Amino acid sequence: MVIRRNFLKQGSLMTAGLAVSQWGSATALSAESYQRVAGANRKINLACIGIGFRGGEIIREFEKTGLANIVALCDVDMGAEHTLEIMGKFSKAKQFRDFRQMFDQMGNEIEAVTVGVPDHAHFPVCMMAMALGKHVYVEKPMCRTFLEGELMIQAAKKHTNVVTQMGNQGHSEANYFQFKAWQEAGIIKDVTEVTAHMNSSRR
Repeated sequence: MVIRRNFLKQGSLMTAGLAVSQWGSATALSAESYQRVAGANRKINLACIGIGFRGGEIIREFEKTGLANIVALCDVDMGAEHTLEIMGKFSKAKQFRDFRQMFDQMGNEIEAVTVGVPDHAHFPVCMMAMALGKHVYVEKPMCRTFLEGELMIQAAKKHTNVVTQMGNQGHSEANYFQFKAWQEAGIIKDVTEVTAHMNSSRR
């Protein structure tokens, strides 16, 4: 599972078009995933599960691409101070406090979901979404345990028409592809050590 800026534009908001824009930095949809995307460049009916804090940032970035039609908002703290901005911005979207009720009531209208809820809830939300044939973007970490990860991978493989992506920023940055190209061309060989630096004081 892979986002940030390339999710909407490179893949077209999942099967019905789930692509991604330049999302702060994101892991773009793979070429294989892109081949399964139908109707690229048309708006996708997107449900957003988790709309405060990081979830709200995700929603705003998807909206910027012009490829997302926000049809549903879901958050246990719907109406709290940190969710009011998103609720106001997408006032026409239906509102829910429980993602299960959201799928029950308007599953036929939803093509893809973003998952920006606390870590422990990523697994159940994503598993239900995939089982219902919805494309999924989930913020990192994808899950809590190795078992959850294996089950999610199996579900993604089982539902072949579903495109999935996890928010591992940086993995789609140009430097990753540059080093990959150098390695494949045989320019870089026998690497024994990598020293990395970050231009930010937060690490």
